Order: sequence, then C-alpha cells, then structure tokens
Amino acid sequence: MLLNILYAILLILLLTTVYVVVRTILFQRGQGSVKSFTAVPVDEAEIAHHLATAVRCPTAPLDDTGTPDPEAFRQLHQLLAETYPLVHQQLEREVVNGYSLLYTWHGRDPKLEPVMLMAHQDVVSAPPEGWTHPPFAGEIADGFIWGRGTLDIKNQLIGIMEAAEILLRQGYQPERTILFGLGHDEETGGVNGCKVMGELLKERGIHLAGIVDEGGGIIEGMASGVRGPVALIGVSEKGYLTVEFTVKGTPGHSSTPPPQTAIGILAQAIARLENHPLPPRLRRLRSLYHGIGRAAPLYVQVAFANVWLFCPLLRRWLVPVPEMNASMRTTTAVTIIQGGIEDNTVPAEAKAIVNFRLLPGDTIADVLQHIKKVVKDERVQFSPVPGKFNEALPVSSHQTAVYAGLKQVIRQVFDNPPVAPFVMLGGTDCQHFVPVCDDIFRFTSLVMDESFRGLEHGIDERIPIAGMARMVIFYAQLMQVWGTKEMV
Repeated sequence: MLLNILYAILLILLLTTVYVVVRTILFQRGQGSVKSFTAVPVDEAEIAHHLATAVRCPTAPLDDTGTPDPEAFRQLHQLLAETYPLVHQQLEREVVNGYSLLYTWHGRDPKLEPVMLMAHQDVVSAPPEGWTHPPFAGEIADGFIWGRGTLDIKNQLIGIMEAAEILLRQGYQPERTILFGLGHDEETGGVNGCKVMGELLKERGIHLAGIVDEGGGIIEGMASGVRGPVALIGVSEKGYLTVEFTVKGTPGHSSTPPPQTAIGILAQAIARLENHPLPPRLRRLRSLYHGIGRAAPLYVQVAFANVWLFCPLLRRWLVPVPEMNASMRTTTAVTIIQGGIEDNTVPAEAKAIVNFRLLPGDTIADVLQHIKKVVKDERVQFSPVPGKFNEALPVSSHQTAVYAGLKQVIRQVFDNPPVAPFVMLGGTDCQHFVPVCDDIFRFTSLVMDESFRGLEHGIDERIPIAGMARMVIFYAQLMQVWGTKEMV
C-alpha cells in the first residue's frame, strides 16, 4: 500500500515536471532576425536647433485649469510653419478648438483606414530655481538639448514634423493616410484639445487603423530580473479614481475629548485601506515577460510560464518593487488629509483624498465596493470627486499587424532589443480616441537609463542630441511602414 502511494507521488511529480518544462519551452522565444532598412539622412545639429527653438515657446498653462497662453502657442505654430514648409504646403492643416493641430497626409488609397501619430504641444510649468540652464532658454550644451518639454514631449512633436519634412523632400507619399494629432492641453487632461479632436473624427465617420503616442521606451531596469534594455509598448492605461472621505465628529475642547475624534476615525479607515489593498493580478505581467522572452533569466521564464504553480513566490518577489507592484494591481495612495486648525480644539470634521489607479479588469464600481468592504464604518462617508475618475482603457492586442509593424520598426532602429507590451501607469491623450481606434499604442522612441529618472516634469529636463536624431529616424521609418496597406 505504501509503495503504491510512493509510486503515485512520483508519478504526479514527474507529470508536473514535464508539464512545467513543456509550458516553459512554449513560453520561451527568441527575437529572430529583423529586416534591414535604410535610415533617412538626418542633421543632428539642425534637429537640435529646431527642438531648442520650440522649447523657447513657453506653452505651459496659465492656471490649474489648463488655460493656454495664446502668445506662446502663436509662436509655436509660426515656428512649425516656417521650419517645415513642405509639411504645410502638402498636408492639410486644421486648428482644433483654437490651439490643437490636426494634420492630414492623404494616402494614395483612400479606402484604407488612416493611422495617427500623436504628441502634445503643452508642457508643465517650470520655476527657474535649480536649473543648470533656464527651463525655457532652449540651450544646447554638453551633448544635450536642455529645457522644459525636451522629454515631455516636444521631442515627439519635432520628431514627427522633421520626419515628415524629410520624407516629403524625398518625394514620398504614403499608400495609407497618416494623421498627426497634436493636442494643446494633455497635461491638464486634454478635455479641450484631443477630446474635441476625437469627437471630430467620430463625427466624420473616421476609424483609425492605429495610433502611437507617448508612453514606454527603451528602458533598462523596468522589468525585474531582466538585465539590459527592453522596449516597452503601452497597450493600455490604468484607470483613475479620486475619492473623498469625510468624517463628521463632535467639536469641543481638547481637555475633554470624545472616545474617538473625527481625525481618529478617519485615520483608522485610511489605515485599513492601506493595509488591505486590492489583490495583485500576476497574469497581467505574463505578456510582458513573454514578450521579453529569452532576455529574461530561465528561472523567470519558468515562473511566468507556470504562474499557477509559482504564484506565491512571484508575489513575494515582485510586490516589494513599486513599479512591478503598480503594474499588477489597482493601487491606493493617500494624497491629502485635512482636519483641525488649532492644537487645543477637537475638529468637527476630517477629510482625506485617496487616489486609486485602476488596473484593466478592475472597475470604478469594484473599487468603491472594495472601500465599503474594507472600511466597514458608516461614520466614514466617501464618494468620487467630480471630474476625477475614468475607467481603465481597453487593452489593445499585441497580435495585430499594427503592433507587428511598430515592433519591427523599434527593432530596426534600436539595434534589435526585446520588445514587450505593458500597461501604462500614467495617462495620455490616447483616452480620447478609444471610440475611433482599437489599436492604440504608447511608445516614446528614446533609450532611457537611470539618468533620466525624475527629469520629466523635473529640474534639468534634457534629451541627448543623438537620441533626438534617432527619434526622427524612428518616425520616418514608422511612417513608411504604417503607411503601407500591410503595415509591416
């Protein structure tokens, strides 16, 4: 009897091992060869000068609601017209809602669905303190172009325009119509720019075959356990939900406090939320590591090929890493708390603001239900802040020709790095085009290492001159690939 039990255990172990090995073999994949291509000729110094000049147009909003500076945008639009004459002679240009720009490069076959390349013209504000070079001086020094917007995201704006001008100079005309969508208020939600542009396309009955906007990039250190650079393409964006929590209490003198003050009740609720986050969804990372393939160590490939078996180990490994934790769960962040104005007075009310970033698959209703279940206190009232919520965006397939074409161009231009899909942790203007496009991707064509951390929206924002030139090559090649009927 005991021998039969041992045989059964051994058989189970053998079958499990075989199953794990087979799944790992199927999960593994190499990059394979990549098609050769001829890069368009670029002038690094000229491109750097053009971006520097664009930086000198201070297109930061005038207030928190995103009111544009008319003079700054007038300067930028004039600069684009003067710097890229062929674009403005041969492409159709529309001004949308005063400041956003929509360019249409008509293709030879109007029956093909258009594609759209996106960037935004606006930048965040930049107090001058602490900068090596003034934020809106647009200086070129030490191999970099310096200033606000060089990374976020006038580099893409100039990269798109430069690439189009070069191709037009060569006499190129796409088979498929190409649009350039250049919003003016992305940093404050895009509601007056790309939202209006998306509605305009929908009214015209235009459905796009593909979109690429800002997002991932050639990044090192983003995927835990993977050495070397990996090209990450955003296939979705997390949702956004800001919730206000309110507790009303009994005001009075601090010498005779109630058993629990409003602040104490609220603090307990907040502590419960932080101690009981929404569950991680490891399978959301499977496509990322599958795309990375053999660039990941064998033990990582084995684990992600068999999440059903190694789930507890993966959680222990990945949850402590902030970027990985945020990539596989809806996150909870307490960002504002208010209550009391005097040290000897018990306040009548305490409030807190908590921001949730929703993983695709979790809904706003799910999060609100989670809050109710975790807090379990009717004294704590909570509700979404008006205008501060949106569901996670649909996940675009990485099995389509649109994705394959983008992946091919990345491999061609950036020396064949592993390419993988991931979910964007932040938001972009892409959200406004979901009704008119199924294949929406987010990729910033730049190699970024640890030295770039904190530069976007930070002090000393800058981009390498050589990196900016390669961005132009990338966009020119993408236009020629996506501009075909096959898109690969």
